[in-house]
Amino acid sequence: MDKQKLAALLQESQIPDTQNLKAVTADLQKNYYAHPESLFLLVEIIAAHDNLGVRQQAAVQAARLVPKHWGKVTKEQKAAVRQHLVQTTMQEPNAACRHAESRVIAAIATIDLEDGEWPDLLPALFNLASNSDVAQREVGSYIIFSLLEANPTCFGDNMGKLLELFSHTIQDPQSADVRINTMMSIGAMLLMFEPEEDPESVEALQTLIPSMVNVLKDAVQAGDDEKTGHAFEVFQQFLAYESALLGKYLKDLVQFMIDLAANVEADDDVRSQALSFLAQTVRYRRMKIQGMKDMGQQLTQKAMLIITEIDDEEDDDEMGPARSALALLDQLASDLPPRQVIVPLLDAFPKFAASNEAGFKKAGVLALGTVVEGAPDFIASQVKQIMPLVINLLNDADVGVRHTALVGLARLADDIAEELTDFNEPVMNALVNNLQAAMATEADPKAAKKNVEIIRSVCGALDSMSEGLDAEFMKKYAGELINNIGVLVGHEDYKVKVAASGALGAIAESLGEDFTPYFEKIMQALGEYLTIKGSDEELALRSGVLDSVGRIATAVGAEAFKPYVQPLMQSSEEGLNLGNPRLRESSFILWSSLAKVYEKNFAHFLPGVFQGIFQSLELEEEEITLQLTEAEKEIAGTDEEIITAGKRVRFRKSDEDEDGMDDDDDEDWDDIGISQEALEKEVAIEILGDVITYACSGDEIAMYLEKAIEMISPLVEHTYEGCRKAAIATLWRSYARVFQLMEEETGASWEPGLPLKEAPTQTLVKLGEIVSKATLQVWHEDADRSVVTEINRNVAATLKACGPAILAQSDMMKEIVTVTSTIITRSHPCQQDLGDEDEDQEVEGSSEYDWLVIDTALDVVIGLAVALGPAFAELWKVFEKPILRFASSEAENLERSTGVGVIAECASNMEAAVSPYTAKLLTLLLKRLSDADQETKSNAAYATGQLIFNSTDSATYLPHYETILRKLEPMLQIKDARIKDNAAGCLCRMIMAHPDRVPIPDVLPALVGLLPLKDDYEENTPVYQCISKLYEAGELTVQGLTPQLIPVFQAVLSPPVDQLDDETREVVRRVVGALYTAKPDLFGGNQDVLKLAGVA
Repeated sequence: MDKQKLAALLQESQIPDTQNLKAVTADLQKNYYAHPESLFLLVEIIAAHDNLGVRQQAAVQAARLVPKHWGKVTKEQKAAVRQHLVQTTMQEPNAACRHAESRVIAAIATIDLEDGEWPDLLPALFNLASNSDVAQREVGSYIIFSLLEANPTCFGDNMGKLLELFSHTIQDPQSADVRINTMMSIGAMLLMFEPEEDPESVEALQTLIPSMVNVLKDAVQAGDDEKTGHAFEVFQQFLAYESALLGKYLKDLVQFMIDLAANVEADDDVRSQALSFLAQTVRYRRMKIQGMKDMGQQLTQKAMLIITEIDDEEDDDEMGPARSALALLDQLASDLPPRQVIVPLLDAFPKFAASNEAGFKKAGVLALGTVVEGAPDFIASQVKQIMPLVINLLNDADVGVRHTALVGLARLADDIAEELTDFNEPVMNALVNNLQAAMATEADPKAAKKNVEIIRSVCGALDSMSEGLDAEFMKKYAGELINNIGVLVGHEDYKVKVAASGALGAIAESLGEDFTPYFEKIMQALGEYLTIKGSDEELALRSGVLDSVGRIATAVGAEAFKPYVQPLMQSSEEGLNLGNPRLRESSFILWSSLAKVYEKNFAHFLPGVFQGIFQSLELEEEEITLQLTEAEKEIAGTDEEIITAGKRVRFRKSDEDEDGMDDDDDEDWDDIGISQEALEKEVAIEILGDVITYACSGDEIAMYLEKAIEMISPLVEHTYEGCRKAAIATLWRSYARVFQLMEEETGASWEPGLPLKEAPTQTLVKLGEIVSKATLQVWHEDADRSVVTEINRNVAATLKACGPAILAQSDMMKEIVTVTSTIITRSHPCQQDLGDEDEDQEVEGSSEYDWLVIDTALDVVIGLAVALGPAFAELWKVFEKPILRFASSEAENLERSTGVGVIAECASNMEAAVSPYTAKLLTLLLKRLSDADQETKSNAAYATGQLIFNSTDSATYLPHYETILRKLEPMLQIKDARIKDNAAGCLCRMIMAHPDRVPIPDVLPALVGLLPLKDDYEENTPVYQCISKLYEAGELTVQGLTPQLIPVFQAVLSPPVDQLDDETREVVRRVVGALYTAKPDLFGGNQDVLKLAGVA
């Protein structure tokens, strides 16, 4: 084997010639790297070659070949190689090469030390790292780092000695390299610490933290980007392990990072990295941050000030301090309680919005738009104070401020569009004005560019607002908007075309059938883009138009859209094969829209639909991250990624030039390691659930479900949480659909309780086994809040829709009770800081995401009550304590209102079996009927009515009737519709339970004056049952109120149909019929109600 030839091939491989590189690589792999001798030759090249790049590449290849060939080397040869390699490394003048050579030593040492060989290495390294010669200390400290990185357990018996060494080298007075090598070594050995088993080592580690901070400070001050990056990365590594490793220093470290991020004199990249560390700390140490007094407030306020630096000309892809601060705010809103983040932000917002400086105005509205996703409920409760300020910014004289306000508005509307409806008029006027101004001809290129941004942002805001824009409101603006935006579909900028098509889809969605006059014209305008192919821009446009057309189909309905279905399906199926992931996703989304519109009439297209979805689910995922040197990146001809064998391979920088942690925002950081195939599968699985739910009858279920389940089931354990969520949801939706079809076929409805009254089909039993097994695999242990929340939602919905059938699966009941109890006591892994799963971390308050996990788990409890009926009374003993604790919470209104609501639903479903719990529940509810929080008070009225109506323990509740009536009376006068509705329902249940204990002549006129109910239609059931019973009993007060009730009956029998369930509708019809039979003259001016009741 020729050493010179090998060196020449290594040198030749550095020339970025793809064809030649393939030949060189094949030669190296076949004739050299496959043979043990190549390892010796590479070591000789490392030692003697005069070309820096060749030496470095030889070292990289040698390190990779050591695991393959070292075991075949003789004992004598090994000793020679070790000595030669150490001497070479000591003498290497170039740091990059020296580091690569150190990794070869580490690779060999990892094997040797496990085999009991090279016993003198570790003592030699300790001596080297503490040598008086600074050069030797630098080499020794880096070899120690390389060995720790390769296999930290090599130092398992020497931790104390290693920490003692580091206490000196971390403060090396002569060498910044020794200091950073030590810091990287500490990061590499973190997994060796066991806080409970070896607290002394943890204490020794913590004494090093102040010096580590000094290493970062020195690197920042020296402007050394490489060392700064390494230092940040080490602090990031701490977040992956138990919080005890940082201990009391976490708060000091956070404060240091805040000050560094806020320092405008510091380098932007350094500030961004500090902000990134803070965002990750909030994510992985949210309980610790929440427990630090005023820390959430300080982080929020400092982030807002940093955002004021945002530049109109800043590249969207650049993560400067301002954008990094927005990412931090996003994380804060997601992980801390609203009082720690949203309250201080909203306190500051008016000052920012009224500032004379454009930067402050932009920062205020961008901050607001950023945090709404993490705290939509709290933000929604404050819209009356927020929106006038946002509207002012939408009309600001500064075009940059207006643009930013449009972006902020779109983000608000994404999450709380329906809560913004009171401000639709001024918002729409602002949108129209901005659009008209931006569509004017502009000669200045800079101004023209800004106009394009304004146009896109107006379209984006309309798109986001669609759920809050009803048809009656939109009819006033539809003509002008559609004409203007229709013109933009032909704009020269592709991104404007995409935005315009999205806005048209949104307008159609808002108008519904009222979009019909514009339908044909818009379809003609959009139609030409449904078949374009070529550039990525063209395919992105085709994708956007496909999304818009699906929304238009939903608006105009099945009959009007029918002529377009066949060509659209052809276009969407063709789009699957054009190599554009976004276009494939849009095809799937279109299929979902059409399945919902056409339901079983979509069956003709199902073969192609299932084929397309299955193909996506069969995509192979293989995204490999490689650590490359500069020389190897030159070989690959790129520093980003290559595609090999159809797989995408990403590169990250080698240790020699790594900048530390990527300073992208958290969302982008989350997506690192997620392949495009996984993202596509997520969408495909969701759409599969829609198709099964809406478009599949028994025949299609028999044809496709088995394969679908077979493909979905493994994905519940996918590394990407989006795939896990989608897979679990689709499994449960499939179960619900099969159950629904079974009931339709048998004509029997499920009854609560176990054992099951009706035996399910074998198909359903088998599917239930698969669904329950797949769910329980992840439900107990998944650390992602969104996954656990999704499981909770689906289990709860299925229990309510399908009853107890799924509970008949082996151990399913026990497992559901166990995991739900874990969640509502805040002890589930997804509710803990990373690495601290066994630690008691309960603190006051929750972020809305954290509460959503609990809220949906409580919905599972309600689902169990619905499915089991009176038999749930035994399970109530398990859940009673945590639910009552929520209902008794003095700190959080949301906890109280939710807890009381759960009590109401459980009491309703337990029926008479709730009786033993009457005294304890009534004591709490009497207090909550006077709660300062309106939502809690409303739920208390509902719960009190349910308890009285269902409990047989009248001896306990009757003495409190007058008190309850007294507490209900002021509720009937409150402006909020829901509280009046629930008070009315409670009053009616009390009358039905004990009409003799209620002063009906006094209360009934006030009750009838509230009708028809405006908000909580569920309460119509007790209201009209009560009225019916009073008529049947010949009660004089209700008879005297008949003239007032007849228009009420007409109103509830009219649309919207969801005012009454079928049973209550029949009750109202019977009352109308009986009244008409007894006194037809009462209906002289109300003939319509007779038609609605089916009487005339």
